[in-house]
Amino acid sequence: MSNKYWPLESRANKAFTRSGSDNSDLNTYTYNEDGYRGDSINANIDLLAVGCSHTEGIGVNDNQTWPYYTAKILNFNHINAGFTGRSNDYIARTVTELVPKYSPKIVSVMYTYPVRREYWSEYGPQPYAPQQWGYFEDYPDKWKAFSELSCAEEDKNNFIKNHSIISMVCKLAGSKLVWNGSFLDVDLQDSNRFDGSYKIEHGTHATPEQNEKYSEELVAYLKSNSYI
Repeated sequence: MSNKYWPLESRANKAFTRSGSDNSDLNTYTYNEDGYRGDSINANIDLLAVGCSHTEGIGVNDNQTWPYYTAKILNFNHINAGFTGRSNDYIARTVTELVPKYSPKIVSVMYTYPVRREYWSEYGPQPYAPQQWGYFEDYPDKWKAFSELSCAEEDKNNFIKNHSIISMVCKLAGSKLVWNGSFLDVDLQDSNRFDGSYKIEHGTHATPEQNEKYSEELVAYLKSNSYI
């Protein structure tokens, strides 16, 4: 299996000054044994954060992501399983894999755009988006076929399926789920949804100040709703 398409294992135990859309060389991206930002997998993991680039923290240093700030306030060890460009399929798959493995106290999910999906290729799971990049730049026919199958109703149903999987996995593991739907165009509410003031324009990422403010709001919500 080639490392051409930036799989997790290609960044495990490494640090970079570039990641995703950030080519500035101004930030440090340090990844643990599994290829995620956050603490070592050898620590007891209290907080698992999962999402796309908004969770990973593209454009900010390791200590400026919202999962880092949240864990710092709570004095928690954490894994930041955000992965740039990934989908709600990726989020559900990652929660299904990591929650039983680490039994975190809290699972904080920041859902991404429902139009994104995951395609299983000979190189492993590949992120699909309306913008043709990565794997699909090399396989335009597959991108076209995937795009023709995509529609708003199917994207909605796929998100609801993923959310149901995540909710069930967390419940079975005894982990408390809190989720952010800022990037959804699906009208779904339940008692675990908290968006706070995380409102980022499409195509941009949060600043350290915005991440810190959101983390403070999230911790206040967790405390006031008996998560901790």
